[in-house]
Amino acid sequence: MRYLRPGDLQEALELLAEHGEAAKVLAGGQSLLVLLREHLVEPEFLIGLSGIEGLRRLEVNGGARIGAMVTHAEVERDPRIAARWPILAQAEAAVSTIQIRNRGTLCGNVAHAFPTADPPAALIACDARVHLASKAGGEREVEARDFFTGVMETVARPDELVTALSLPPQPEGARGVYLKYAVRPLDFAIVGVAVRVVVGPVGTIEDVRIGLNGAADRPLRAVEAEAVLAGQVPSRELLVEAARTAARHSDPLDEVDGSAAYRRRCVAVYTRRALERVLGMEGG
Repeated sequence: MRYLRPGDLQEALELLAEHGEAAKVLAGGQSLLVLLREHLVEPEFLIGLSGIEGLRRLEVNGGARIGAMVTHAEVERDPRIAARWPILAQAEAAVSTIQIRNRGTLCGNVAHAFPTADPPAALIACDARVHLASKAGGEREVEARDFFTGVMETVARPDELVTALSLPPQPEGARGVYLKYAVRPLDFAIVGVAVRVVVGPVGTIEDVRIGLNGAADRPLRAVEAEAVLAGQVPSRELLVEAARTAARHSDPLDEVDGSAAYRRRCVAVYTRRALERVLGMEGG
């Protein structure tokens, strides 16, 4: 295995174009190094991004743009992210341990596409977009909800690099929360639920986004549950119906941490809890 360290983005894209599926990209390495250790991947080349300064930028100006080398901890601790996209800050704080968050990158987590990782549900709820670049195809953007296609599978081609994530300005009055259920806080989620809602002046739900981790072989947007809530006045019965709808349209994997039936039940419970919390209806 050869380690290659490009000095700029163009050089990185040229190396990906040259080596394609024989290469893996190394950012923080917190996901990739596990796969290498277990011999689940055996690339001929590692393309390290540490020499590309432009990928270290976290820019907030109305929306936000998070470069491929920005760590989980940097996103979690940025007061602008916490103020404008609190769901993402909460999901980043839920990622494993502080050591992992200090080294691992948000874009690397997204590119790894593990179905129970914490950030993807929050990115879906925030209407985030994934930025990709290649030498042959140039740049393109994909909505976070459409980026993930299966277990550790995405729409990215072998010659494409995830260069950044972008977050649009959130609607006025938006409220958000991310809830995670795991055996231990440092573990991957059994189920994770991200909810963003806007309640209008007459008390109806004007806008709602629900992102789910652990509900399928990829992160999901619970569009059927959103449809139950849209335009309605919140009530406990309504939230239960939406949560059951989210569970009914889930297709979880059977895994060591929980059967598909158990995970589906957890989707219902944690979707209801997240909705109750974001709408201020807990404990009634």
